Amino acid sequence: MISKRIKMTFAYILMAALVLSLAGCGGVKGDYQGYVKSLITANYIGISEGYVKITGANEEDVDALYLQNVARLASNLSDYYGLDIWNDTELSRAMTTLARRIYSNVKFDVSRPYKDNNIDYVDVTIYPIDIINQTNADVVAYIDGFNEAVDRGDYNDYTKEQYEYEYASGIMGILADAVNDIAYAEPQTVKVRIIVSEDTFYIGNEDFRNIDRAIILSELVDTASETDAVEGTGTDAESE
Repeated sequence: MISKRIKMTFAYILMAALVLSLAGCGGVKGDYQGYVKSLITANYIGISEGYVKITGANEEDVDALYLQNVARLASNLSDYYGLDIWNDTELSRAMTTLARRIYSNVKFDVSRPYKDNNIDYVDVTIYPIDIINQTNADVVAYIDGFNEAVDRGDYNDYTKEQYEYEYASGIMGILADAVNDIAYAEPQTVKVRIIVSEDTFYIGNEDFRNIDRAIILSELVDTASETDAVEGTGTDAESE
């Protein structure tokens, strides 16, 4: 008999940020607003065209970083819910697809550039994805029911792999259904400084981390290292 009590551990999450430290060349003069929009879109939605156009970055490199971001979200979700899925091709693919779908709902606005004490800024207003709280009641009810089934012996004849599949597919199904009508929390605004350095401009690591923290309102565990931050670059120009 397999005996396993399922319990979610709630801890604070910071979605891990990516590094886009790609040298810029060419680009649109003074398009700080477009640069920040394209940076967020490349990281979370997987559309790299705008970022490549503004910065001159290699499209394949940018696309690869997006895939890393998706993989990190998938890993964070599986860790958060205690899902043992990575030896199961079907479930691992499904989790990656789920992470892509969640990120496809990223919603944000970027203001026109403005100066404050002669420093260029843009304001990024983010509508945090609230899928963790949105599904919490259903997930808790599912876990309670699953534990009751364990106590009844419903899974006594299951292999460990079958048992893990049953649990994981239920959790992932709840999340997948929620993506169809995803909820957002109250908007958060991040003031982002445009750093001008010789012939490039970019945003700092901490500003991108602040954007990243607001993308998904959640309680997942932060798995980012100190080097997991963003530093995208574009051409040096005066803001309009």
